[in-house]
Amino acid sequence: MAFEHPLAVLQPGDLNNDRGHILTTSTWRLLAQGDSWFSIGQLPPWATTNILFNLRLPNSAAAVSLAYPGKTLAQMVQWDREVKFVTYLAGGRLAYKWDAILMSAGGNDLFDAILTPPNVTDPTKAALRLLQDHDKVPAGASMSRYLRPEGWTAFFDMITQCFKAVIDKRDDPNSQSAGIPIFVHTYDCPQPRDATAGPGLGPWLRTAYTTYQIPTNDWLPLTTYIIQEWAKYLNSLGGLLSSKGVKNPNIKPIYLVGTLNPAPANSTGPSGDWENEIHPSMQGYSKLGIAYEKQLVL
Repeated sequence: MAFEHPLAVLQPGDLNNDRGHILTTSTWRLLAQGDSWFSIGQLPPWATTNILFNLRLPNSAAAVSLAYPGKTLAQMVQWDREVKFVTYLAGGRLAYKWDAILMSAGGNDLFDAILTPPNVTDPTKAALRLLQDHDKVPAGASMSRYLRPEGWTAFFDMITQCFKAVIDKRDDPNSQSAGIPIFVHTYDCPQPRDATAGPGLGPWLRTAYTTYQIPTNDWLPLTTYIIQEWAKYLNSLGGLLSSKGVKNPNIKPIYLVGTLNPAPANSTGPSGDWENEIHPSMQGYSKLGIAYEKQLVL
């Protein structure tokens, strides 16, 4: 069934101009926070779109977007930096009553952990480093052999604390939106390749895998394994938070793995569903929008 209502995507400044009425008159009012999959993934910016722009919903809906390219989940919960996010959620009389929070989050944190080099000296980054030293990779066929188990543990612990921080603000006494669902999407599996998003922007995975001397034949299988592990984590996040004493986490995963076709390994530019190494093309985002909207149930 095709939905009839395109999502109206608003910027914070729109709330004070002649577009502000779109939020108040929509059936669903959404707060969107995230990274490039909700904002811009290519220079020039008009070369790609994003998931939000491709959503069609069963009811009129408006989303105020705070997304920005490169933003990490860890940055999203730095409340002195994300003033609008915390104000819209828990700003007392300045807060809005939302029907859901949409998050495109964790991908940049994941890539930062993958890109961390073997010789990193910062203890926090060293703890989160995901790729295993080349001379410590055990024999075997499992893609997990390329990853540091202690890095995974530290990474997921950090991400869990970040989501708990979002939930704490959602359920703050000053919030009008306590308990509303938080939708968080998985990513899909990009082919590591020499396809940048602009000058000095990537490639990401190709750079990391080359640094760690991972055989090229394992690049896509390893990336697929990592993305699937992220999806498993999101699927278990609600239960994990509940086990840590969080009441009603109401985390709703949006599963997007397997939606897009990987680009050819030797391609260096836009190809099919991908505009560059890690960002989908307009065609790709159209596919993601269809997959996403079917799972956004309020």
